[in-house]
Amino acid sequence: MALLLSFSPAVLGIAVVAVLLIFLLFRKPKLPPGVKRLPGPKGIPILGSVPDLPAKHSWLQFYAWTKQYGPICQVQLGPDTCVLVASPKVAEDLLVKRAAKYSGRVHFPAIWGDCATDGHYLPLMTNCADQKRIKNFTRKLTSSLPRAHLSKVASEQTKIFVLKLLEDPLNFGTLLERCCGGISSTIAWDRTSPEVAKATVSTSLGLLEVISPEAIQNKLPFLEKIPLWVPDFLQPWRVKEIGRVTRERDFWFGQRAQARARIEEEKGEYSWTRESLKDGTLEEEEKAYTVGMMTLIASVLESSPIQGLVVALCMFPEWQKRGQEEVDLVCGDRMPMAEDIQKLPVVRALIREIFRWRSPVPFGVPHMLTEDDIYEGYHIAKGSVVFALECAMSRDEALYPDAENFRPERWLDPLYPTYKEPLTHHPQLKNNSSFGWGKRQCLGLDYSEIVHVTIVATMLWSCNIQKKVDEKTGLEIELPWMDYSPFVIVKPNPTPLDIKPRDERRIKLLSSV
Repeated sequence: MALLLSFSPAVLGIAVVAVLLIFLLFRKPKLPPGVKRLPGPKGIPILGSVPDLPAKHSWLQFYAWTKQYGPICQVQLGPDTCVLVASPKVAEDLLVKRAAKYSGRVHFPAIWGDCATDGHYLPLMTNCADQKRIKNFTRKLTSSLPRAHLSKVASEQTKIFVLKLLEDPLNFGTLLERCCGGISSTIAWDRTSPEVAKATVSTSLGLLEVISPEAIQNKLPFLEKIPLWVPDFLQPWRVKEIGRVTRERDFWFGQRAQARARIEEEKGEYSWTRESLKDGTLEEEEKAYTVGMMTLIASVLESSPIQGLVVALCMFPEWQKRGQEEVDLVCGDRMPMAEDIQKLPVVRALIREIFRWRSPVPFGVPHMLTEDDIYEGYHIAKGSVVFALECAMSRDEALYPDAENFRPERWLDPLYPTYKEPLTHHPQLKNNSSFGWGKRQCLGLDYSEIVHVTIVATMLWSCNIQKKVDEKTGLEIELPWMDYSPFVIVKPNPTPLDIKPRDERRIKLLSSV
């Protein structure tokens, strides 16, 4: 008592308020009768289990928690209650059958504005009337895209990509991103250029940075509340983000204006911009952002699994050979086309297996629960962030024997539980949980299949991917098994490998068309 009295009233008051705030923020709410809390790590006051997360590959810790506590468990990460789902059945029960409750989205403090409601980024919007309008508009655009036109654009950009890849194999990741950015920007605005493709990728990477756990505002969300009158030099993160959204807006609106001018002159081919002018359900700004967002998704997200497959084909040359043999048999001396998809089950198995083995979204895209729920006797609180963990579900040994290894045969051999017939149809990207669950499933699955198969089949048809030889030692440089970026959408970090032409005649064919 004497010690307490020795402090000034102001200090005591601050201490009391601090203790009260901690109590109110981190106390466990009383549960309704007859239910229990989800199992999970206890964590520590205020931080929860944040100290247990590694600097890299934190999704593996999420996976470890599900192995320890079960297919649905709960972890506290600072003020956020996170529900981790490692079972396809549980994900189906919650995110599909109870989609009305589980289709919310989280707020990212690092993004300027409220991404959950402002309509700029459809995948980040919470479930609301505006989200439904923009989603319906997006569905119309994706369904209007002629398959033949997408196939033509994908082939043209893939030719450019392969020729650059043979000149600069160490930058295969950047080249793949620009290839996919070139495809999506052509479809969006009816034409592209190396500069437009590069800018499309830049907008993608910029958004990935601010939705990643590494962004300082996401780590310290109170920074978002700093008043605007505070000098810029005291909040460089805000200056950087305002610059990002300004460049993004100028780019998307500038491309839309140029596309509209060509349309008014009756120039250009099919484009999402041309189709958008026929729709009256969205304002002009909403249309510009929606088309821009579609180019963004279709650049880095499309390229990420193919980047992983390039590394896998180098690590597993026997599967590279099987893919090459299939493409040679089907295509001969002509470049692969989208029309070949049904005849290329090995190529599709390679793509489907890389989605499983190295998912581009190992966390899954987080959903937010919009009202309290009870599942199998467990209470799940409103505001909980729900992760359908791809990194866990894709390693279910019952469905994926030898899950830690790259085994494309699991999609081609009747001895495996994942095998389905006919092989003219299976395996496929559709119904792949990497593309989301329930009402939040990606709308571009047909687009993705054509782009992925065109790029992968053409690489197999034209290139040999092999380990790079160290000039000093003469030995092959071993490749890392799990050297991936820390973003929400992950991709291999720059990896030393070598890519050579399989047949000079085929390279000349790509150059001459």
